Amino acid sequence: MQRRNFLKTSAAGAGAAALPAAALRQTAKAAALPGTLIDDFARADSLHHGSGWESLNPGYWKIENGTLRRRLKNYGDRARRTGFPFHSETNTGEALETEYDPSLPQGVLWRRDWKLSGDYSITIQGTYHADRPAVAEGDNANWKMYQPGNGFIGIAIGGKNLFESYGKERQTTLIGWQDNNTLSVVKEPASGRGSGNWTGKSRKGPKSVEATALKPGKIFTLKLKVSKEGNGFTALEVILESNGEQSSFKRTGIPQRFTDGYFGVVGRGLIDFDISGVSIDAKENKPLNIGIADCCACYPLGDSLTQVGGDWQVRFVGVFASDGKKVEIRVSDSEKPAGGWEQVAVSGSAYIVNNAWRRNTASILVTLPKNPAEATLYYTIWKDGKDVTADGRIGTDACGPGTGMVGDVPSSGTYVGRLPQLKAPYKLCGLSCHAITSGLQQRTENGLQILGGSDDWQIRDQPTVEAYKHLEDYNFQVMVWEDDVWYMELVLYPPSTDDAYKVVANSIFGPTSRWQMMRHWNVINPGDHDYGMDDIKGPEQLLIRHREGLGQDPSYIRRNFQIVHHLITGAEEVDPYKNPKKWRAWKMPNRDFTFLVLDSRLWRTSQDTEIWKEWGWGDIENAYDRTDPTRALLGEEQFAWLQQVVRTDAARVIAMTGLSGLHTIWGGDRKRESPFDQRDRVAADYAGWVKAGADRVIELLAERDGVVTVYGDVHNGCIMKNQEHNIIECSFGPIGRSGGRRVIPGFGPEMEDFDGRPLKVTALYHKEYCDPKLTPQPPEEPFYWNFLEMEFDTDKADPTIALRIRNMIDPPSESPRGGGSLSEKASESGRPVACKLPKIKTLANADVRFVHTDGRPIRGVRSLSDGSLPIKGLTDVDPGSKIIVTAFDGEVSQSETIRAL
Repeated sequence: MQRRNFLKTSAAGAGAAALPAAALRQTAKAAALPGTLIDDFARADSLHHGSGWESLNPGYWKIENGTLRRRLKNYGDRARRTGFPFHSETNTGEALETEYDPSLPQGVLWRRDWKLSGDYSITIQGTYHADRPAVAEGDNANWKMYQPGNGFIGIAIGGKNLFESYGKERQTTLIGWQDNNTLSVVKEPASGRGSGNWTGKSRKGPKSVEATALKPGKIFTLKLKVSKEGNGFTALEVILESNGEQSSFKRTGIPQRFTDGYFGVVGRGLIDFDISGVSIDAKENKPLNIGIADCCACYPLGDSLTQVGGDWQVRFVGVFASDGKKVEIRVSDSEKPAGGWEQVAVSGSAYIVNNAWRRNTASILVTLPKNPAEATLYYTIWKDGKDVTADGRIGTDACGPGTGMVGDVPSSGTYVGRLPQLKAPYKLCGLSCHAITSGLQQRTENGLQILGGSDDWQIRDQPTVEAYKHLEDYNFQVMVWEDDVWYMELVLYPPSTDDAYKVVANSIFGPTSRWQMMRHWNVINPGDHDYGMDDIKGPEQLLIRHREGLGQDPSYIRRNFQIVHHLITGAEEVDPYKNPKKWRAWKMPNRDFTFLVLDSRLWRTSQDTEIWKEWGWGDIENAYDRTDPTRALLGEEQFAWLQQVVRTDAARVIAMTGLSGLHTIWGGDRKRESPFDQRDRVAADYAGWVKAGADRVIELLAERDGVVTVYGDVHNGCIMKNQEHNIIECSFGPIGRSGGRRVIPGFGPEMEDFDGRPLKVTALYHKEYCDPKLTPQPPEEPFYWNFLEMEFDTDKADPTIALRIRNMIDPPSESPRGGGSLSEKASESGRPVACKLPKIKTLANADVRFVHTDGRPIRGVRSLSDGSLPIKGLTDVDPGSKIIVTAFDGEVSQSETIRAL
């Protein structure tokens, strides 16, 4: 086989085609390598190592001086796997231990285009630059990173997926040199894992031998040879050469399953080295056909849509796999414009930025050619003059078992971006809790089964085959990504900016999610996990970003806040010390529907209920009760903003997200006696735990009709209505995780929440239950991964609200999940009107606002085409009250005073 066939995935590459062949380079540094050269890394310095490689930990490596060099320091690389202090209260009953060892496990960089089997050999060559340094000031000499043997240079074999790394090498064998001067099998699959009845007794030969000491500045060569022995076993031979010395060992009786799979290079510890060449003797193995998508995603942020002068503008965020200089976006009202996309004018452009907390991202302000309420628009993405819109991974070996990507939806990657027309009925899709681990639901002769959680599908971008297969049939305009969008810390606490973006990419830049994001408008509202630490809320999250010595790396949290705020708003600069004011309102161009994004985590009061215990009332517990009337949920500024919007916005329907669980129906930790124990960190996660703050919000939202609140986070789909205030609340998800929150005792179709609020529950889609009556889930049903179908028809005289919970694989013709759905008129929501309005004729198609004579706003409404109003009365206004009515149609205003009847 010619060498160029082996090199096709070496280049950084761009666009949708399969990876191009790299230029043949036979440099002196790699001349001695046997077999076929896979990569000599002879390219420009970059933090991107080339599209032929994949890793859960790309931040462990960089291209420098024509080699693959270890990166030993990164922004936020001393994170600790922990939750906020409240976790210690719940889980251990002890104070949070603030001292910890930040040493990192090994990082594996896998080769994407080779999945080896049987006989083969691998050789890597490099230069050893420096031993581990002396213990740094402030560090502990007992930390692992400073111990002999922690430093490690090696080869990984037998990988069953491309993300076995960072201590998650379940099926991988790691072999190489350690800085205690040993040549070792550092890690191998546990006895019996994936090997039938094999117990490990068949293995013979040393696992570790004394080896030559690598010297700074000296070249080393590490070779690993795998040979079939028959009967499903293989033999390993490992040879290390450096400075004229050689060390080696052989092992036999290794199950072939442990040596079949992907191969890669591995590094650990503080030793400094580079790799200048990787070669293989593939024997009968053939390379895989790997397609790439250099544009990870370029998505429109719907909540940034605004009219400037006579033009409509929207901000896009583009994330790219490799380095680049500039991105351009072209927008057309045709999916196939005359003359091709090259002839379409550029609608917006921006530089691609690489800095401490951005990795090849661009924030692009795009001017649309038309009002998006009047037409569906389409777009393409151009990076440095090349169209990179299409997804070249689909239909190649870049998708499938072991790749982390299912790749069955959509059927083709040759699509362009789409901005669906924004007019009634408005259709939104609610998505939450997108975990990327724990197996893939597949169709088998025994029905749907979740398989591969410990090997091929340990990491996967979707939890089931056929995920969103029928999405286009729902005619959604907007994807609402709400809470636990990418779980920054579920798989690992990413020790670099690169690793953090890899977590995001694995969650929402796979073939299916990329397609979802680029074919719809998007709203992204992250939750606690998305910032890289569970239960990140209240004043504690501010403190931990500012202060050292609190049991977490402040730079880790600061970095994550910068990344998250950038990805959800397109902000070019983010102050990591300030609390982000990310509440916002998106009013549709026709001004008939508004979508609000709220933050019920970062601005709430502390969860601590014992702040007066030490210096106040001694051993009195919970003096600062969760029901204390001074507790705030949104903070003063955000609540004032929400109050202003509810009382002045003229949209006929207002939907909102970010208020996770206003009603206390979800139980806390199972170990607790009470469903809402005062110090239960699970119960305290919900907005409703802050009872006074939740009460104020519920009372506010019920001041007018047509208000709906939806949220994710709780891993359950549920539709319900507050019977006193007629407020609709709905949860949705998960779309990848499981473990739905348990329901409180007394849960049912007609119930009271923990705080005594009367509720009517229309639907419950739970891991254990399929309806509000708590009927057990039938075993033959698909796993309960779900999204929320929202439909708001503001064209009707009395707008309609429809909410349906859908399994990820269901078509719209399937009955909604959860035992029911909700469909009602907007006038049926909110508290009953207290007064009637006289007949009013005002400006047509205008924003109309009702105000008390002392200036206090009451509510807004949109007038009809004949100047009449679609509402008959007002809430919380006494009959006989004088009211000022003001109308504004964008050009002309009109005002009058009326008296309520």
